[in-house]
Amino acid sequence: MSVSELPRVGVFTTTFLPYSQTFIHDELRFHTRYRAEVFTSWRANQASFPYEPVHCGGRIYKYLNLAPAFTRRLKRGFALVHAHFGVGGARAAGFARRAKLPLVITFHGYDVPLLTSLRRFTPEYWGYALTARKTMMKAMTLGLCASEELREMLLDYGVPADRLRIWRLGIDLEKFAPGARDAAQPSVVMIGRFVEKKGFEYGLRAFADQVARGAAGHLTVIGDGEREARLKGIVAERGIGARVTFTGAVPSAEVQRHLRSADILMCPSVTGVDGDRESGLIVAKEASASQVVPLGTWHGGIHEIIDDGVTGFLVPERNVTALSDRLGRLLSDAALRQRMGLAARAKMEREYDIRERLARLEEHYDEAIAMHAAR
Repeated sequence: MSVSELPRVGVFTTTFLPYSQTFIHDELRFHTRYRAEVFTSWRANQASFPYEPVHCGGRIYKYLNLAPAFTRRLKRGFALVHAHFGVGGARAAGFARRAKLPLVITFHGYDVPLLTSLRRFTPEYWGYALTARKTMMKAMTLGLCASEELREMLLDYGVPADRLRIWRLGIDLEKFAPGARDAAQPSVVMIGRFVEKKGFEYGLRAFADQVARGAAGHLTVIGDGEREARLKGIVAERGIGARVTFTGAVPSAEVQRHLRSADILMCPSVTGVDGDRESGLIVAKEASASQVVPLGTWHGGIHEIIDDGVTGFLVPERNVTALSDRLGRLLSDAALRQRMGLAARAKMEREYDIRERLARLEEHYDEAIAMHAAR
């Protein structure tokens, strides 16, 4: 069967594509039995995320969720609609219903606690709050949950178990691979948006504790966001400015470069005061594939990615003492880093190869189409 003859899936995203959602672009690239077209408000970072076709609805779609051209397009031979994040699912539900197509929604993390938190009543999420239960969940054929925790939360919300599946994102193992490292000067990285749930302030304090104890190494913080001044204030307060570099947000290719030479990834995620949380932390997978040892928390789906004491370490949320202790062990023991790094790469090869994961995603598409037809 030629590519043009493959069944089509309409992939809905809010914007195509912020750097924090590289995984969506990776999914699109590895389809084999389906071909995807993207439906979004507008494009961002197009040079970093080349893909066609991408249909943009502009401001009217973004603010009013109106795009008659989307509906007309979807009625022309599409097999299903796949929305990323619950917020995207709320947008896509009406289009799937009008086109009489099955709707698959991937729930990634913040979107599930948002269903019940007060934050859903802020202007940005009013539409989600008003349509989630009666429109989105009614239209949803299949929900793909990025962690066991998210599945349990959706069950508590009232979603039937037979419409939920665990779905773990894969990574491109060819893009993330180890490079040369300096055993005498270990490199530590933290990568992500500067928001509460990333827990970067705890990582900075743990690193500062190790500097005070005389540990070698340098910390590179990659990303940007609302808490930047707060994080830089901790660096200044602890006097570790010479040992910490902030790069700002960078493209995926630059993240790959940093991971090739890094030794340790700190991902000290926490549950935010509004319930916002991680699910399956993609950067922990990318680091593991690069033989970078991940140091994370018992949070969300992170324990499904990091095998504590084998492929990395896990500590309780917000526990700087435990975080500093594990960081110190890794900074002082190159053999331990090498052993864990090799184990981490092997785990990614076994469980998170994007080619295998996309084959499984396409099986979920098959299932959703059959479920929709049966109804």
